[in-house]
Amino acid sequence: MPRARRARIRFATPLVLAALLLVPTAGNSTAADGAGRPTEGGHAWSKRTATDDARLIVTYVSGTSRQHARDAEHEGLELVTFKPAKRRAVFQTTRESLRSEQRRLERDPAVRSVQISHRLYRDLDPENEQFWQFLWGLHNTGQEIQGFTGVADVDVDGREALGVANGGGVVLAVIDDGVDFSRPDLAGQAWVNPGESGGGKENNNVDDDGNGYIDDVNGWDFCHDDKTLHDVNDDFHGTHVSGTIAAKLDGAGIVGVSPSVKIMALKFLGDDAACGWDDQAIAAIEYAKSFGVRISNNSWGRTAGAPGEDTALRDAIADSGMLFVVSAGNSGVNNDTSLLRAVPASFDLPNILSVAAIDNQGLLADFSNYGPTSVDVAAPGVDIASNIPAYDGTPAGYYYLSGTSMASPHVTGIAALIGSQSPALLDSPTDLKKRILDTAKDIGETLGDTVTGRVADAASALDTTDPTAFAPNSYAFVTGIAMGSSITTRVRWPAATDDLSGVASYALRQSVNGAAWTTVTASTTALSSDRSLGFSKGYRYRVRAQDKAGNTGDYVDGPLVTPKLTQQTGSGATYGGTWTTSSSSSASGGSTRYATKAGAWVQFSFTGRAVGLITPKGTSRGSAKVYVDGTYVGTTSEYRSSSQSRIVLFARNWGSSGSHTVKFVLTGTSGHSRFDVDAWAHAQ
Repeated sequence: MPRARRARIRFATPLVLAALLLVPTAGNSTAADGAGRPTEGGHAWSKRTATDDARLIVTYVSGTSRQHARDAEHEGLELVTFKPAKRRAVFQTTRESLRSEQRRLERDPAVRSVQISHRLYRDLDPENEQFWQFLWGLHNTGQEIQGFTGVADVDVDGREALGVANGGGVVLAVIDDGVDFSRPDLAGQAWVNPGESGGGKENNNVDDDGNGYIDDVNGWDFCHDDKTLHDVNDDFHGTHVSGTIAAKLDGAGIVGVSPSVKIMALKFLGDDAACGWDDQAIAAIEYAKSFGVRISNNSWGRTAGAPGEDTALRDAIADSGMLFVVSAGNSGVNNDTSLLRAVPASFDLPNILSVAAIDNQGLLADFSNYGPTSVDVAAPGVDIASNIPAYDGTPAGYYYLSGTSMASPHVTGIAALIGSQSPALLDSPTDLKKRILDTAKDIGETLGDTVTGRVADAASALDTTDPTAFAPNSYAFVTGIAMGSSITTRVRWPAATDDLSGVASYALRQSVNGAAWTTVTASTTALSSDRSLGFSKGYRYRVRAQDKAGNTGDYVDGPLVTPKLTQQTGSGATYGGTWTTSSSSSASGGSTRYATKAGAWVQFSFTGRAVGLITPKGTSRGSAKVYVDGTYVGTTSEYRSSSQSRIVLFARNWGSSGSHTVKFVLTGTSGHSRFDVDAWAHAQ
């Protein structure tokens, strides 16, 4: 695996600012309306709601009453408005039940149409952010960064994701070295403790909410045991991380992956030697848990201790109830096996999501730890532009920093976007993690370096559109297999389509002779399934698709298919030349017909969508040329070094039922010229 030749900063220690200054603090201001929202400086964007609520617009046929619409209400579906003149109703439901309620309403004969009502926001286009062109991790067009030309689409698809969700309604913890909320991009992005705010509680030196921390309005400093979340010349790392996650979409500076999320700042790292201890990290984790925080970013770590030495930290993370997004580490080692493996990244916990770093060409950074079983996914982590406060003589501004520290917040931001769109996933860190891993995209450069071998993708993770499956359309008898009272048939269906995350699997069901549907396979990545179909029975198959984001489409039914068996002398079979009947207890009907002279032929005419020739095979048997509907398609042979009976020798199928002929003309092969016909199978 190639490695980028751009080693960068380490992630667990305060950093000397060797990174290049991007630009000084922006002096630009953005006009705001009376509600404090930015006015339009770019073009308006439509977004789906960032809450669990969803709405359906239902148009009824003429004469439908309000009471009819109200009768549709039940737990989880509430009538919001009904306009008699327009025969239009609006129903409130939840995002999780949106599709099922839509389908249920569509079954009402009085309903003309059902449409989803999307929520609209007045927002700026992220491309109008002042330094958008430097944010290759969100949108890589191949632009040059720090002298390195990128590769298009090596990014987290942040540009596309911001048209769907923005992180609103989600609080996440940045457990780090502090956050400077006075930076313009982070002003107003802080979580506010409701028990320590309002009525002067912010600075009354009283523990108003009784949690043991005085005036903890936006978080806590567990290193210095106070409410000050940024100490001058002591921290900057957490501010840079927070910018990648949550910088505002306001036309100035940069924008984060989830610009409407709120950040709970929990400081335990810093330049002070009293900072950075396990017990402080544990206290920060427990603080976040006490407020029900479900996502945290953890761009820090250390080398694993001796067996048993990491138990306290591990247990706190396991008990946190959070998706614990963590940087993989910057030692360039395998976290699966190395004695220098990083913790907590290498802890085998289901709620930890460990992130490696890639550069703008998609290569794993040479400093990045990796691990096929311990590191989950990759994200942009080389030359990441974000904001930092003034630090040790370096002015505040926007700087490039590199490290797995910079990769982790990209994934944390994606988790917040998902949580804002599908709040139920916040209650299950493992399901939230699964969504991120399942929807990661393959750029072909990190295969084998992580669990997924892929790069986290925000747009795919926000996919809420069901994939579209297509009905099974091919039924082919499988050659080379012996036939009994049934015949092996390969049922095929076309590949489904999906708008964002891509198709993950298919489910297949069957109905026999009109009976109830039964599951053939609940999940397969194949586009076919071999089934044993009994003769003279009617089979129908249906298929549906599921995408990588977990959306499941409707079943689509294929045609009714009935396999038929016709003996060699049955209707539709005609012969030319000399053919002889031979009794055989192993033949399907007790006998076969055979010929030995070149030019002898047999033809079968039928109406259907599939056909198969059933024959014996053996050492004395030879070949025949095959013509389908008058066109030569090749030569088939009954020769085999040992005998077999009732073999499907040749098969052909079509997408729909029609009239066809298949003809076999003997070649008269020297030494094994005999060619037998046992029976014909065809599917109507």
